[in-house]
Amino acid sequence: MKSCSSSSSESSKNEYGRPIARAQQLWNEWEIQCLVLVSFLLQAFLLFTAGFRKRHRSRLLSGMLWLAYLSADSVAVFVLGRLTLQSGDPRHQLVIFWAPFLLLHLGGQETISAFSMEDCALWKRHLLNLATQSALAVYVVGKQWRGDRRLMVPMLLMFVCGVGKYAERAWDLRRAGSRAPGSSSIAGHVTGARREFEREVFWYYDRLNHIVTENLQLHFELVMDVATRGFQLSLDFLMDVIPAKSLRPETDWNEGLVARIKSSENRADLVYRLAEVHLSLIYDYLYTKFGGLGFLSMLHRPTTFVLTSIALSLFLIVLVDQKGTTTSSYYRADITISYILLIGAVALEISSIFMWFMSSYWPYMTISYLKHRGDRHKAFRTMLLIIVRCLGRESRVEWSRKLPQYNMIRACNRENQSGPLEKMMRCVGIERDYSTHVVVSLEVKKVLLDQLLEIATCTSSAAEKLDFANFRGQWARNGVDNWPCFFENEAEPPCSSEDAADRPSSSGSAAHDALQISAVQELDFVSSAILWHFVTDICLLGSQDVPHEATGEISRLRRSSDELSNYIMYLVVKSNVMLGSDGYYVVKVARRDVMLFLGMVVDQTEFVQIVRDGDPDVNLKEFPALDRAHRVSSELLKMNAHNRWKLIALVWVEMLCYVAHNCGAKFHAQHLSSGGEFVTHVKMLMFILGFPLRGHSKEQLFPSEEIEERKFLKSSHPWRRG
Repeated sequence: MKSCSSSSSESSKNEYGRPIARAQQLWNEWEIQCLVLVSFLLQAFLLFTAGFRKRHRSRLLSGMLWLAYLSADSVAVFVLGRLTLQSGDPRHQLVIFWAPFLLLHLGGQETISAFSMEDCALWKRHLLNLATQSALAVYVVGKQWRGDRRLMVPMLLMFVCGVGKYAERAWDLRRAGSRAPGSSSIAGHVTGARREFEREVFWYYDRLNHIVTENLQLHFELVMDVATRGFQLSLDFLMDVIPAKSLRPETDWNEGLVARIKSSENRADLVYRLAEVHLSLIYDYLYTKFGGLGFLSMLHRPTTFVLTSIALSLFLIVLVDQKGTTTSSYYRADITISYILLIGAVALEISSIFMWFMSSYWPYMTISYLKHRGDRHKAFRTMLLIIVRCLGRESRVEWSRKLPQYNMIRACNRENQSGPLEKMMRCVGIERDYSTHVVVSLEVKKVLLDQLLEIATCTSSAAEKLDFANFRGQWARNGVDNWPCFFENEAEPPCSSEDAADRPSSSGSAAHDALQISAVQELDFVSSAILWHFVTDICLLGSQDVPHEATGEISRLRRSSDELSNYIMYLVVKSNVMLGSDGYYVVKVARRDVMLFLGMVVDQTEFVQIVRDGDPDVNLKEFPALDRAHRVSSELLKMNAHNRWKLIALVWVEMLCYVAHNCGAKFHAQHLSSGGEFVTHVKMLMFILGFPLRGHSKEQLFPSEEIEERKFLKSSHPWRRG
């Protein structure tokens, strides 16, 4: 009986083991074929989907691209190493033929050279991989190849393409990495950036002045001419490599430009479109292979296409000649995969050329580059321009156009109402994201631009009033002192801040009191942002905005203030922008007070009403931020609706510009690859309007002219003579 039971158990084990053994055998036979196809599919996925991350904010898309970007190199390296163990089966010789294609896959695709700025710092590692993997491919072919010698020619062509493509990737990473914040190459770029700035800045603003003066804002090719010629300026400004001394306020580079932009009907279309094009070119420069200039960069893609096409033709000729002979003994699956790799390589090269024209503005950079090299390349330049006009889309969107929103009161209220499971997840560090997104509205763009133009024209002679090093609410105080809307009871507005102090109107007095109570000059930025966030919510829910003839303008200011308030809170709380140790503490205490206060009320509306009107049962002084928000909003609600929202909007515009200028190049560069941030466009908008050139720069030990002209030659040093 025991023997019968043991034999039955062994037979059942064998039955269960057979499918596993069969699957293992199949995998061992087709492992390389499957992984080579996976490597090719990863390259196709990267080519066709990487461009979407510039235009979409999607965690799913970013996660899939991240996995594909990392897996593509790992799979190619693994398969190339696995080929060294390939047996000498003559029917599987085409497997060795695939080695150069793995080098081609390691070279990556034109639409993504780096997933993040951190990847650019790894260019030396890729250079080492280029040497080792190229040597490994040569070793594999030299040791294992026993097939038709005529296939050595297409293999050699694909090897040249693979080495060239991988070398191009390492060079592109090095080029972008040299601009990355913290790079050792930044010091070398500073002097060059200053030279470029002082050489090109006058042309840039003069050309922009011409477009505005002649009312050519909708002429796309003229806008592209300005964007491409000013590309280096915009790149250096975004990456913070232009020395502050070069941004001299005493220069007259844009005489009347701001006033002309202010009077233009299409001002928003021009400046926002130009900012979008600038950032699209910078994205291509930092994250793709499109961002290269010079004849090597221009000829590399067509050369790769020609060589892969020749390799495909030679492979086809060899296989046709082998039909019906004793040497035509390759496995049909291997032949099919070889065709897929060859045809796929040609198709990917054709696709990358079309995508260069259709999804990038870099062809205009190439045209501009050729234009400034004389008439020798006029025919080629004309041909490129014709193709761009046929394939390019002038109206395409180059970023997500999303404005993230985080309302602290609403988020804390939802956290208080969360269930036990969500609270348990929060205890282990898994927090729910309560932020939302809205489309950047035309109202927000116009309010921001109009406020900037008002500030620029009001303070053109006072460079110290545009100091971006600190947030002091200076723009709001200048607006209250100088803007006519705050002096509606006056016969005419005062012409200076001193006159305003002597003759304040009722609205001006309330505005002054609100700014004084808010301590906008004394508080740190994070504290001011949280305070004015509460004030904005109180004014939104606690005011009736009249008269009816102004409701359109008031509605525009209300909505813009609300969206900018929630956006800056998103940057501070969720993106940790401008947060030091004090900032983290302020955010934590503010959230704690809001959640404690919400525990005493029913909902968000009652929360705002009690903070606005006060309640004898609630001691607001126990909540310092809410108490001050109550006092500030009380003064603001004394003003007429238009002035109140104009002042609130101006505070948020100044905060947004302060963040744009001071949050660091790393933040801006990082978010270009994830749909873009509106604050990055604001920084480029400030560059276009010339705001940093109007700012105050401190005196330096070495004037910029001396840095450039002084020559430290050995013969010039007295201790080196003789």
